[in-house]
Amino acid sequence: MSTRPPITLDPNLDPWERQPGESAHKHGQFVTYRDLGRTRTLTNTAQRLTLAYGHVKNLAAQYRWRERVEAYDRHLDRQYEAMWLEERRKAAETDAKILGAAIGKLAQRLTSLNPQELTASDFIRLMDVAMRHRRVLFGDPTETIAVTGDGSNALAKQFEDFAQMTPEQRRARLGELAASVNQRIKAVDGSDDQDDEQEG
Repeated sequence: MSTRPPITLDPNLDPWERQPGESAHKHGQFVTYRDLGRTRTLTNTAQRLTLAYGHVKNLAAQYRWRERVEAYDRHLDRQYEAMWLEERRKAAETDAKILGAAIGKLAQRLTSLNPQELTASDFIRLMDVAMRHRRVLFGDPTETIAVTGDGSNALAKQFEDFAQMTPEQRRARLGELAASVNQRIKAVDGSDDQDDEQEG
């Protein structure tokens, strides 16, 4: 039995849709093959349709089944990716609001902390938690290796410097940190320009 030449796919239709010259019955057979998923085979399709394998193989060649399901699978991949990108965007937006509120409270607290009562380890914990979440939220690396001249970690060096500051110097440094955190919150909210105008 000779097979007919493959059909021409209509460029105005998605390849998995019913094509010109394809009857509803023939398209239904294709849909059976298509909907078997990524593990689909002509053998499984023949069993589902209760048709001879050779006949199904000829149908697949004539109606370009493999080419059409590849396009369909790519379409599903794009839909799946778009769905998860949107879910991640929503989650990031929610996380930004929560983090903004938490850091806002922390920033308010920093200005009223008694530097003499704030130990270096307390300071490290506060900044580590806030900055780690900020880096994750904005897609920055969560682990940064920075080496200074003596081989110590740059962040640890800053904490060591903080511990050596006088109470007045600590208060000034905490004020700078609070201002920096507030500026980042405004940037996330998109309100930095308006607030700058009000403050000025």
